[in-house]
Amino acid sequence: MNGTKTTTTTVEIMVRHPWPVRLWHWTNALAVTLSLVTGLLIFNIHPSLYWGEDGHAGMPSILSLSVSDPDPKRPRFELRVGSHHWDVTDWMGVIDNEGNDQYVLVAATPADFQFGGTRIWHFMSAWILVTAWLVYALYLVVGGRLARVLWPTREDRSLRNFAYELRQHVLLRRARGEAAKRYNLLQKISYLAVVLVLVPALILSGLTMSNSVTAVFPDLFSLFGGRQSARSIHFIAAALLLVFVAVHLVQVLVAGFFNSMRSMLTGRYAIEPEK
Repeated sequence: MNGTKTTTTTVEIMVRHPWPVRLWHWTNALAVTLSLVTGLLIFNIHPSLYWGEDGHAGMPSILSLSVSDPDPKRPRFELRVGSHHWDVTDWMGVIDNEGNDQYVLVAATPADFQFGGTRIWHFMSAWILVTAWLVYALYLVVGGRLARVLWPTREDRSLRNFAYELRQHVLLRRARGEAAKRYNLLQKISYLAVVLVLVPALILSGLTMSNSVTAVFPDLFSLFGGRQSARSIHFIAAALLLVFVAVHLVQVLVAGFFNSMRSMLTGRYAIEPEK
């Protein structure tokens, strides 16, 4: 009688995210969600972006959403970016029952919308984001996690490795074995871009739009080239952060939703063996 050979695969459990990382992640998730929603509601009041110090209706804009055809029977809405424009009727622009324009980027503006209250919520979420970023940045530097975990190594930066990682992402292949124990190059680049570029740009450009802050630090205007430039950079940085969140969620599904969520809640992450 022929013997039967059996193999047992042991799943390794590791602590992938220490508690400061998990705390910062969920604090950011709350603050960013609230900031984006309230920020878009505020942007809907005047959905145009300008460059320089001044910006108002009638001035050339770098981005705008407006009524291109005021025909009451079939009003048309136009999204314009530079010299390019697209018809976005019923997608980003609608007319309510009272004949008012409603510029929709995520959801229609609530009927009980209050500008003052929305600004308060926006500022509150922004200060939560600022505080969390300062504490986390200190933790990254002092704790050595920036150099130890996030900064790309010489091996990471090789052209061969970059091509390999890019192919893995395009084909939506999850990391296994030793590769799953560390961040890959594209993860490191995206996380560093968020922590070192996008969030600081959001914070500084947001402060530049505050009269009380710029009264004390007028050099912020020179840094961004004017109040309206700061507003445009604030919007662009927020849009890029939204793109990062969307890609991040897709990658969570590719890596395994339950495993990823457990690691961000408890720190415990299961390492799947190599095929």
